Amino acid sequence: MTSQVHDAARQGFSREAGTYVRGRPDYPAPLLGWLQDTLALGPGRSVLDVGAGTGKFTALLARTGAAVTAVEPVDAMRAQLQAALPAVQAVAATADAVPLPDASADAIVCAQAFHWFASEAALREFHRLLRPEGRLGLVWNVRDETVDWVAGITRIITPYEGDAPRFHKGDWRRPLEASPLFGPLE
Repeated sequence: MTSQVHDAARQGFSREAGTYVRGRPDYPAPLLGWLQDTLALGPGRSVLDVGAGTGKFTALLARTGAAVTAVEPVDAMRAQLQAALPAVQAVAATADAVPLPDASADAIVCAQAFHWFASEAALREFHRLLRPEGRLGLVWNVRDETVDWVAGITRIITPYEGDAPRFHKGDWRRPLEASPLFGPLE
């Protein structure tokens, strides 16, 4: 399954899942209000966390009271998630082939991940999985490059990104803008 995952993600996330847990910042608590209000998450609702990684965002989703299913193709990342959140169902799958029934989710979220699998195939799969009136939420923590030292870090690491999909490149927008399956970005 990880053969369908971009090589940079497959290798890096497989090798450094523990480092990812220690180094990736948590998501801000005020995001919980957005999950509850905009995505309508709460008890009696179901949400898929696609590209769930080590569960950093999954933990915040669980706080909504919704039934959470984490979808993560990289074994090492999913193992970290399962150790941290044993009550959350974790599924080994890619965004374009999730082994769940049609119309099984009220919402799908991708936190820090959509740029890795942004494609018409993934959007078709999301559309299949969402119930009528279901919602798709995309979330990224981004660096505040107005801070000099943070901008310096970006200048150091950018030359090493290669062909890895990145949020700041904006390529993730194209499939959404071209898709008749989802409304305009908000």
